[in-house]
Amino acid sequence: MLKYIISTIILLAPYAGSAQDSLPVKQDTSVVMQDTPVVEQDSLVVEQDSLMVRQSKMAITLYADIGKLGESLFEIQTKREFGISILLANKYQFVGEYGYGSLNPKSIINNGSYSSEGNYYRVGVEYVFTVLPKTSLSTGFMYAHSDFADYGNVQIESELWDDLNETFARPDLKADWIEWIVNTESPIVKVEEGFLSNFYWGVRFRLRILISDISQPDFDIFAIPGFGKTFSTVLPAANLYLKYRIDF
Repeated sequence: MLKYIISTIILLAPYAGSAQDSLPVKQDTSVVMQDTPVVEQDSLVVEQDSLMVRQSKMAITLYADIGKLGESLFEIQTKREFGISILLANKYQFVGEYGYGSLNPKSIINNGSYSSEGNYYRVGVEYVFTVLPKTSLSTGFMYAHSDFADYGNVQIESELWDDLNETFARPDLKADWIEWIVNTESPIVKVEEGFLSNFYWGVRFRLRILISDISQPDFDIFAIPGFGKTFSTVLPAANLYLKYRIDF
């Protein structure tokens, strides 16, 4: 009987050792599997932090119409326009613009000259669509008003009658219009941080619709600062802006 028990122990010993060797391997595998979710959680935190950097609660943008400045250099007229916009919740943008124009349209009066000058402003609201983290597309409406004066001279020579030489000046003219606008904006230099990262350029397309009566008893109004020539009450236009944006 004793021989039988000893033989049984000798036969079972290899299996017991094999079972003990396999047990630590399972524990190590369990440890490796537990480390994996920690790595995934770390990457999730990084993604959330990056998202918070891209989205700002508020932004203020100051800008100038560099297209009008260019026109002033090559034409006998002066145009200046500046603006400010406030972006809220990355969606709603409130816009205000102020400008000055001294217009001298040619070929308006064949036998004379015409000019108009004055100030104007626009206010409006846009809805912003984020195309890329720093590139946006927006659309909205603006109301505009201009206080201006115009001046003209008409000369008509006649062999039968006395020559006509008439000059007019109307200092207190006003005009109102509305605009449907589409605006694009993107960074000039693609850098994430620093002073240059706040500079943007933008293009604004406008459809201007004159809503006030500008008819005059003697001579027509031919040009309105901020609106343009009055050959039509609906005018398309485009502006090129240089912008500086401050995010909060």
